Amino acid sequence: MGAVYDAVQRDLLHAGKSQSPAAAAVFALLSGHRIEAACLAATAHRDYRLATLVAQSGSGGVGGGGNDKQMQALLRAQLKGPAFAPEYQRVYEVLAGDGVAAGLDWKRAFGLGLWFTQTPVDSVSSAVQSFQRDFERGVQVAPPLPSWLFKPGTEDLAAQSADELREDRRGESAVDLLQRGVYDAVFQLLRLFAQPAYPLERALPSEAFTPARGDVRQSAMLAWLLARVRRCRGFDDMMSYDWLLASWAAQLEVLGLWHWACYVLLQLSSPPHRNHAIRALLERALPNSLPTVSLPPAIGADLLPGISSDSTDAVEEQIRFVLQELQLPRSWLFAAYATRSRYDRDWAETHVVRSRVPSAPLTTSSHFGRLASAQHVAPVLDTVAETILQHFVWLLSANQAAAAHALVLQRIAPDAVLRGEYHVLKRVLEHLQSVQHLVPRDEWMAGGQVYLTFIASIDELPNVLSSIASGAGDAEALAQRANTIYEQMSVLLTALPALLARFNTQAHVVGIYDSHEANWYVGSEASELHVKYSVAVSEMASMVTGFVQELGSGDMKSVDASSVPLAQDMRILRTYQLAKSCFGSLVSSELEA
Repeated sequence: MGAVYDAVQRDLLHAGKSQSPAAAAVFALLSGHRIEAACLAATAHRDYRLATLVAQSGSGGVGGGGNDKQMQALLRAQLKGPAFAPEYQRVYEVLAGDGVAAGLDWKRAFGLGLWFTQTPVDSVSSAVQSFQRDFERGVQVAPPLPSWLFKPGTEDLAAQSADELREDRRGESAVDLLQRGVYDAVFQLLRLFAQPAYPLERALPSEAFTPARGDVRQSAMLAWLLARVRRCRGFDDMMSYDWLLASWAAQLEVLGLWHWACYVLLQLSSPPHRNHAIRALLERALPNSLPTVSLPPAIGADLLPGISSDSTDAVEEQIRFVLQELQLPRSWLFAAYATRSRYDRDWAETHVVRSRVPSAPLTTSSHFGRLASAQHVAPVLDTVAETILQHFVWLLSANQAAAAHALVLQRIAPDAVLRGEYHVLKRVLEHLQSVQHLVPRDEWMAGGQVYLTFIASIDELPNVLSSIASGAGDAEALAQRANTIYEQMSVLLTALPALLARFNTQAHVVGIYDSHEANWYVGSEASELHVKYSVAVSEMASMVTGFVQELGSGDMKSVDASSVPLAQDMRILRTYQLAKSCFGSLVSSELEA
């Protein structure tokens, strides 16, 4: 009987100090159901009568002989006679089936009732219920308190009844547990075995296993084994089961074992709660937003410098585990990386000094390094630009194209236009164009499409004009292409005011938004972003009006210069050029008449 072996051995050591060593040793051994050893102990002390009585005692239906009712009746009759020595009286009471439990811990007290009071036809359930009635009614029996409660020097509390614990100043914690119905985990498992209707949420409180009320590892593991693996017991309220699992997963997450926390959360009973909990965990647990070998971006990987060495073997193994072993959807991890990259981007923009890579100096101070003419060459990026592009790429991979579109309008396009770094912007927009069906059409046409048309026009126009000036190529085809570019730029002049209107400015607050995501900035950041955006759009408008005037030979009558979002000096200049052109046309027509 390993559960009570230490307690029995401790009583045996003190048996020699009693007035009746033989009876004290026999009682200690009987409390551990060691009947053979008890007989040998009585024989060793030459108490053959006691050895004979012990040998005839049964153990209910367990030992296969049952308790001798006739012998028990005889012993009860003898107990009513002349007084016995206290040690012998306790032994006789046990053999008579009275189940004396005073001074014993709860496990041995329960065992005496199970082994010497029960009949072969009695069940374990009746022994459990009888023991519970005894300690709840105030009988002198130790209640089944958790074993962790009894620290070295307080072992004697384990043998005290509830009334004695209330009188002992050291028993305050024990009394509190009794009032809340928290018992030892072993007794709770006995109750589960004995009472089919006993719910798991009441049987497995965390304090039955550990003094830390929030440590649910053991109770959650047992609940999972009983409810899901063995399917031998369920919960009255499955939310209690889910709460245990969620708490267990939280402990694993704190230990850095977030991939195992995902495994635990997969056991949640409610599919919507399960999906939400796992996706929220992924967003919290990912150490950074750097791409890994196990999970490269689905779209736009060529925009990033490559797989970083900061992705450790541990992270790779965790990502591989949730993808291959747990079969989590890649879209969940892409969405988690998109969220994490947003925080990395915000942190970099706030804290990181925007310095350049020493081995690849740049000619501009933009966030984005100038791209080489070969479009397959990745840009040289600083930390801020890298986090912005990481955010963009993960948004696209997570099919959050509307949010990626908003990010382009906020952060990428204004810088690229102001610095003339159109190669980066073009590649970004090409990736975004591949999923433009996920962006509302009116928002795309008033945003990303405007930039694409602008870049396509200014990229092609110098070559067309150069070919026309040199006389190379088909003159008619070149003229037709120039007219097409002219029409595109005329349309651009009407689209640029709508692009500028995407910013909403009130006092010192500015926001850019679409139907899926809104991002608001306040204070100096709002002012800086609004100025940068406005200047970028004005720069585009200035370039387009200049090209339109050049292509149209001064014919800008169809364009309202006051509606074009130009800077003040450029608006005055373009208005003057338009007026001069109109006046010249008017004079020419009068002279011809």
